[in-house]
Amino acid sequence: MILIATEDGVYDLSGKRRCCKGKEVYDLLEDYFCAWEGVYKLPTEEKIEGRSCWRLVKAEDRIYASIEGPVLLDLHRGREIDLSRFAKELGWHFPHGPPHITDVTRFKEEWIVAVEVGHMLAGPSLEELKPLGFKHDQHNLLPHGRFLLVATAAGIYYTADLSNFAFAEGSAGYAHALLYCRGRLYSHVMKNTPIIESADGRQWRNLDIIKLPPPTFGTTALGCYNAELIYSTTSTYVIRDGDRDVILKGHPMTKRVIVEGSKFL
Repeated sequence: MILIATEDGVYDLSGKRRCCKGKEVYDLLEDYFCAWEGVYKLPTEEKIEGRSCWRLVKAEDRIYASIEGPVLLDLHRGREIDLSRFAKELGWHFPHGPPHITDVTRFKEEWIVAVEVGHMLAGPSLEELKPLGFKHDQHNLLPHGRFLLVATAAGIYYTADLSNFAFAEGSAGYAHALLYCRGRLYSHVMKNTPIIESADGRQWRNLDIIKLPPPTFGTTALGCYNAELIYSTTSTYVIRDGDRDVILKGHPMTKRVIVEGSKFL
């Protein structure tokens, strides 16, 4: 099932709002949803955390909420990994509140964490994260082959060793989303031909024949479902063979395309 997390609740592809009316929802995982207004439990929509939440991730057999700070909140145990000391020491700054974690992944047997806006973090466990030299407005992470790809406000970077980061040719722009679908890599930038694609992550090209409503700040507008590329901002589309088919028209601005949603929705 595909669910669309938007600035006003979560929708399915029939256009039905499944939950969270009035909430700016950034993510949904199992029986939790993550919103600007806090973290909530499904199906009751009970509020369990009042600080703004940006991402939900499964790591180390637990579910973590990315809370402003940045803080990783273990939703099973209620314990916090507070990384705000790095924000103070290194001068991290996000213009709309405290810095926050936007993505978490594994690469080279390390946990890698992207920060908006700050240094990338890495460590053998989430409780042992340390800053790397790479500092940027980071949005998404994707390991691909021997490289780690990083979507940022300037475009996409790649690294093989977490020390040397190179800018990917053809990716310039406010890049959000990174995924592998149909044997290709995809991301999007903030323009009316937003989708970019790549075979290897180092060279990208714009699908400039496909015009779409552009994403806004904070929108992760791509998903892959049954080997089909889904794009969603103010309408939702399937992208096929250089063209687009609308599957849901006219909904609030998307914050994230959810492919693995909640058992309650």
